Amino acid sequence: MRVAELMRTDLKTISADATVADAVEALTEAGVSALPVIDRFGRAVGVLSTREILHAESSCTTSRQRERLFDHTLVLEVMSPWPVTIDPDTDVKEAAREMLYLNVQRLFVEYEGALVGVISQTDLVGAVATARI
Repeated sequence: MRVAELMRTDLKTISADATVADAVEALTEAGVSALPVIDRFGRAVGVLSTREILHAESSCTTSRQRERLFDHTLVLEVMSPWPVTIDPDTDVKEAAREMLYLNVQRLFVEYEGALVGVISQTDLVGAVATARI
């Protein structure tokens, strides 16, 4: 089975120059735990997950710092650069190995340099649980 058969293509993205507050709203609306970060040319340049937001928030010691984090900090400042990507023709077992070895919960799927989807650990577990793999 190939990644293309399991990946989700309804990607929500966030701009690198959006605020952390914008990202929290986008994460909540999309019901996901991470978003690919897109530059002004539409290229994936990073990933922002709840992990990065919580890490940034944990360094805030005052409510003023916390407010500044959410309202004035750009996604670019807290994201993890260069999201891990995979080709849609990759075997899902290889995708699972990549997630395991790299300790990531998702891989963004690129085809000819364009972001076309995402495959997550949840997608793989669902396929195994329903005997699709």
